[in-house]
Parts: sequence; structure tokens; C-alpha cells
Amino acid sequence: MEQSNERKRSVSLRNTAAACAAAILLCVPSLTGAAETTVPIPRPAFPSSIPQHMTVDAKLAAALPFISPAADSDILQLPVPASASVTIAGEATATEEQMLAYLLRRNPKPKLTGTPEELVHTYYEEAEHEGVRPDLALAQAFKETGFFVYGGDVDWRQNNFCGLGATGNGAKGLSFPDIRTGARAHIQHLLAYSRKERPTKPIVDPRYDLIRTNRPDIYGRLTRWTDLNGVWAVPGKNYGQEIIVIRDRARQPDGSDASLHAANAHIMQAGDAEGYIYRGLVYLHRSAYVEALADFTAAQKRNTKRTEPYLGIALAHAGAGNIKEARRAYEVYLKIAPDDAAALHNYGLVLLAENNPAKAAAALRDAIRRAPTNANSYSALAVALIRTKDYTGAWNTLADGAAIAPANTDILINQILMQACLKDVGDKKHKKK
Repeated sequence: MEQSNERKRSVSLRNTAAACAAAILLCVPSLTGAAETTVPIPRPAFPSSIPQHMTVDAKLAAALPFISPAADSDILQLPVPASASVTIAGEATATEEQMLAYLLRRNPKPKLTGTPEELVHTYYEEAEHEGVRPDLALAQAFKETGFFVYGGDVDWRQNNFCGLGATGNGAKGLSFPDIRTGARAHIQHLLAYSRKERPTKPIVDPRYDLIRTNRPDIYGRLTRWTDLNGVWAVPGKNYGQEIIVIRDRARQPDGSDASLHAANAHIMQAGDAEGYIYRGLVYLHRSAYVEALADFTAAQKRNTKRTEPYLGIALAHAGAGNIKEARRAYEVYLKIAPDDAAALHNYGLVLLAENNPAKAAAALRDAIRRAPTNANSYSALAVALIRTKDYTGAWNTLADGAAIAPANTDILINQILMQACLKDVGDKKHKKK
């Protein structure tokens, strides 16, 4: 009897080891760089359903390390204001530090006659002096110069940051003696479009008066960035929107010191829910979950109608490993935002971690219904169904996920592991002698 049991345990361990080895080998190309070879690795073919003469070995299925995807921690985003409402006049929402950091991420060696720090600081000084949004004026310079790579008609030595006088066909455009004069000319050109009061400083933009005298139809009338569409640039259908997108990407909260400093400055100035949400997101990116929870809670107290703090609290608890608190927080959030498929996906993963696979399966099915192309939800749902011993449902779910995302490694590994669990229905247990 002991020898029989030992043989069964040995076979089970061999099957487990073989299945895990297959899964690990499947991951090797992406880890070693072999995936860059020109020879693709063929995807194994799996039956569309469990073969009739086969069944799933429940003990082996319980022992195998099926892959459950990680939660998506980036599902909380700051709301983006409608681009049509963003005016040329106004204050910056992105700081100098953020704009400089974004520039250097895009181009570590910008072609300039001075330093990147000098350029950014000069734009903020000149634009703020004239009441123009400095972050957006600088974003326009990023767009016009390709983040100071240039490559068009204008040469970097001209200190012409917005294509003034560059009308195409090799026209080099205007030149300015230094960064400050070039930045001032750019700001003054924006003023010619957006207001009729003359600049407060001596005019260095030779085209300012040309707009004033030759284009009364636009002089001082284009007050929003989207008003520049098809005017500053031709055809320029989405010209203003693209400038705003650059600024918004620069100010997106991440784990950088630049984002944290910007968040602290906003809270010092306003202390509103927006500032605490922003800093909470920064802390999430820095894995500082206690601080993130405090900020999202502060935001919730300041504005109970905003949904972001509720989701932020759930993300902070989950990141800290407080599974029970995360589950409760997701339930509160989903009552006010039941259509959030990404939150439903994360909620399902929390329920799996809490060892509640039946409830997790319901949440993940809801997530798939609302976002049917998220392959990770199929993989997580399959794991939940395996834990409830609904092997047919798990097999079919993996097949559905593979049809949507055949390159998804988690789904493929789970299919390999599940196939390793199959055994012939005719297999009989060793009987006691």
C-alpha cells in the first residue's frame, strides 16, 4: 500500500515538474533576448474543448502554479480638461521642473545656444510677464522644433523656437541673437493672435505688426490654443490639441521628484481635492502607500462627489497588501462607478487573493463584459474557475482569451498547465490490496 501511494505521488510530482518546465521554457525567449531572432516560436494548438475521453486531475490542478496577472495600478488618471476651453492667457499647470524633465526624457541633448535649464526658465519668465501660459508656450516650442532636434528649414543656431518666418520651400525664417530674444519673439507672436493690448516689453517679433495691420480678422481674436488650428500651422487640423497633449504628458503624476515637488506646491497654494489626488498618484508611483492613502482620504473629505479618491484608496490598500481593506474599498468605489472595467478586474484579483474564487469569477465576468478585449481578465477568470473546479469553463475561457490575444504569455502558460492536468477517463485508481 505504501509503495502504491509513493508511486502515485512520484507520478504526480513528475507531471507537475514537466508542466512547470514547459511553462518556464516558454518564458525563456523573452528573458534571454531570443525573442529578437527572426525565427518565431510556434504556438501549440489546443483542442477547442476538453476532449470527451479526458478529464482534469483535480489534485494536480490544485498543485500547479497557474498564472494570475498582476493588478493594473495605473487605472486612476487625472481628468483632462476639454482642449477647446484652454486659453492662451493664463497660468501654468506644469512646473518648470516638470517641463525640463519631460524635455530631457524626450531628448537628452537638445540643440540649443544655451542650457536646457536656461531655455525653460526664460520661457516661464517671459510668458508669465505677459500673462501667457508658459507651459503651453514651451510645449509649442517642443512641437515646432521636435524637442529641439530640428531637421527642417530652421537651424538651431537661429534661436527661432516656433518657426517664425519659416514658410517652407527652404525659407530659413527669422534669427535671434540669443535664447531670451527668441523666446520673447515667440511670446509676442502669441500675443498678436490672442489680445489687442501691445506687449509690455519692446517688440522683437518683426511679424507682430504684420499681423496687426494685415490680418485684422485674426489680430487679438484667437484666445484659445485650438483657435490656432489651421492658422499658425497649415493644415494644422489638430495643432492646438497636440500642444495641449504635450503639456499634459509633461505634468502627468509619476514617481519623480519633479512630480512630488509640483504636487507639494499645488497643495501649498490651493489645498484642494485636485492637489491631494495628484500627490496621492505620485505616492502610488513611489510605492509610498501610507502617504497615498492619507492624501486620497484628504481629497475625499474635501470633495465627496469626486470618484477618484475612492479608487485611490482601493489602490493604496491593495498596494500595501491590505487585502480585506482593498476589497471593501473597491466595493465602495464600484457602487458609484459600476461600469469601470479596470476596477472590476482589480477587484476580482483582490477576491482571488482573499480566497473567494466564486465571487472573483463573477467580478471578472463583469469586467470582460464591459471590456471584452482585456486578455488579462480572461487569464484571471480561468484561474478563478479552476479554483472552483469549473474546469470546462476555465478551458473555454482560456480559449476565448487566446483568440483575442494569441501572444499573451500568461494565457499560453495556463493553457499548457491545464493540458498537463488532463488524464484519460478510463484511468483507475490503485485499489487497496
